[in-house]
Amino acid sequence: MEEYIDILNAHGESLNYSASRTEVHAKGLWHRTVHIWVFDLNGKILFQKRSLKKENHPGLLDTSCAGHISAGDDSRNAGVRELAEELGIIKKTDDLKFLFESKHETVLNNGSYLDNEYYDVYRVDLSLKEVEMLSPQKSELESLHWFSIKEFQTLLEKEPSLFVEHTEDFKYLKRLG
Repeated sequence: MEEYIDILNAHGESLNYSASRTEVHAKGLWHRTVHIWVFDLNGKILFQKRSLKKENHPGLLDTSCAGHISAGDDSRNAGVRELAEELGIIKKTDDLKFLFESKHETVLNNGSYLDNEYYDVYRVDLSLKEVEMLSPQKSELESLHWFSIKEFQTLLEKEPSLFVEHTEDFKYLKRLG
């Protein structure tokens, strides 16, 4: 069964209806998503390399964990769900530290995939035991990569085409360095 997502106007306000994920991206409807940046106890940041089978940005380094916010849900609950689904990590909503809200408009796949979204960005810290228990969802991602802030900055400057572009997220990460 296909996921349904609440629809927004261009100002991020609810339009009080939902649409299927397919319709959302075919028509470029505004919607909400969540980004979660995972850190270990040494301050390293977890990036996922997206599955080569993904419809958008296959094979690129991306947010530790991200996903759509299902109709009627909120970003914290969606974040907890995505952490469990994509990384096998069980957290409570209170474990997610809200950082900021942002938005972007992207046209992909020769115009057949329109991504207009507002997204809430969170940080979550993992214990050593949780890092050891990471269990990546193979349908979503190819591999996991840990970078120090400096390693991330260097790679981003040297090879920006390796990353899904998240301008505001990257500004936050760079400020940590």
